[in-house]
Amino acid sequence: MRNYTTMAPLLVLLPLLGACTEARRPRPARALPQSAQSFVAPYGAGFGYGCNLGYYGPGWTDEQLAAAARAAGSNTIRVTLPEQFLTQWGFGARQATFAYYHDSLGMRDLVCFVGEPAPEHRDPVVYPGCQEPSRLFANLYEPIWQADGRINPANYYAGYMHRLVQRYGSTVRIWEVVNEPDFVTDRSNEQWLDRAPEPAETPNTRAPIYRYIRMLRITWEVVKKYQPQAYVTPGGLGYPEYLDALLRYTDNPRDGAATAEYPATGGAFFDVLDYHVYPSYYLRQRNWRQAGRFAYRRHSDAAAAQVVAHKNAMQAVLQKYGYDGETYPRKHFVVSETNISRRPAEWRYSSDEMQRNFGMKALILAQKNGIRQLHFFQLGEKADAPSPGTTVGGPTEFDLMGLYQNLPRAVPGSSRLTPLGQGVRTTATLLRGLAYDAARTAALHLPAAVEGAVFSQGPRVVYVLWARTTTDQSEAVTATYALPATTGLRQVREYAWNYSAGTGSRPVVRAAQRLVLSGTPAFFTAATPADALVLRLGQAEDPTAKSLLVPAP
Repeated sequence: MRNYTTMAPLLVLLPLLGACTEARRPRPARALPQSAQSFVAPYGAGFGYGCNLGYYGPGWTDEQLAAAARAAGSNTIRVTLPEQFLTQWGFGARQATFAYYHDSLGMRDLVCFVGEPAPEHRDPVVYPGCQEPSRLFANLYEPIWQADGRINPANYYAGYMHRLVQRYGSTVRIWEVVNEPDFVTDRSNEQWLDRAPEPAETPNTRAPIYRYIRMLRITWEVVKKYQPQAYVTPGGLGYPEYLDALLRYTDNPRDGAATAEYPATGGAFFDVLDYHVYPSYYLRQRNWRQAGRFAYRRHSDAAAAQVVAHKNAMQAVLQKYGYDGETYPRKHFVVSETNISRRPAEWRYSSDEMQRNFGMKALILAQKNGIRQLHFFQLGEKADAPSPGTTVGGPTEFDLMGLYQNLPRAVPGSSRLTPLGQGVRTTATLLRGLAYDAARTAALHLPAAVEGAVFSQGPRVVYVLWARTTTDQSEAVTATYALPATTGLRQVREYAWNYSAGTGSRPVVRAAQRLVLSGTPAFFTAATPADALVLRLGQAEDPTAKSLLVPAP
């Protein structure tokens, strides 16, 4: 989780800084024959509806939290396996739990972030500008492999990754190297486009970026040898400027320059780009014509669009350095942390409706834009939500992000979904097993006032549609839309946002040529012969659909 409370001025400029990545394109470094510069495995799994479990006190075990996540619609989760913890409790301490995730709950393609060395394996060097030692591993530049092909135990990080892959490799699909290595507090990172980040500027590593790239290289070599179907990613990047530096420098400990011993830049050692985005901090732009004034876009469509905007900014950097499917293979994308609060904080407006709509729209737009997984921060809230409209403090803003209401106060089996959780569960339930259908979506010819997508698998087709929100601090909007005749539909079933959340909401039969949409996504499927019978008997829940009924095919 990023702390953005001191970064508003910088964050306002980030969309502009992303455009800087279109600057002169550097000459590609020499491609390694066995690296992400030569091959990135296709991502064959379905979309990952995920979340970060979090910690809510001793009343909740990780197994119970994961079961709650599954009940809320998640089919994957983001987890961690710190060396410090495993050294104390044993490297096999989490195997039964991970097996429960995989075998009992059916969780697949887990994202696992690694790091946090045991004290005896931590780099003791205090790098220039830092007040404390590095947070990375010592002995990173010991050989990774021994002459006989086995892992070199003198390379502490390589040994740690080897033990993880051996014990947990069957359940983890994406290995994430250090959580948020580009985390910053109040320092500008604009200069990273021209120089390497300084150790003091990255408090989650407190080390030169070359050493972080070394960790990517070690992870890549170990994971690909023992678990070639898995992926490697930097740990939840927030800023395209840091990605730019990863793609400029090698793991050369001196200065990151390419040499025979260090031939490739960081892009050779990851095949997934994992990023974090908290959209509330991006929903205003400075009005340069009026000093101290801002233009605000605090509504769910702008928030969901920011998830995609972050991806596009990262993609621009990757293309700048040749990761475009031509010079080098393209990389996959996942979002391992995102959310907005459901109450206002400082200038960042929100509400139950805005958070709920954002979550549903983010899941749809992620799939529409080729993002493979999206994980919400976090499973549950850590405080009671005050009355609507109440402004909360910065820390409480993050406490009010979750699929469940106040989990520290709840007990397993009694937890209640938030509006966000209800919307996420409905989205995951209705779209489970389906894939984004670009051709059918294009055939909708959606007008500017309407957003949505089509998902399908064989004969099963689901339409998701909503009216775009455009007014600051408002989710109130309507639009009328007719499904094209090419869909062959005259009546459809409409499923509301809370359909699968145990609230008693039932699907309603409507005329396909007269859909009245709101700012909340609605789901539509073909009406059935049984629906036609209900309408004939005069029992339609939607009176406008009755007069438009034709016999179901």
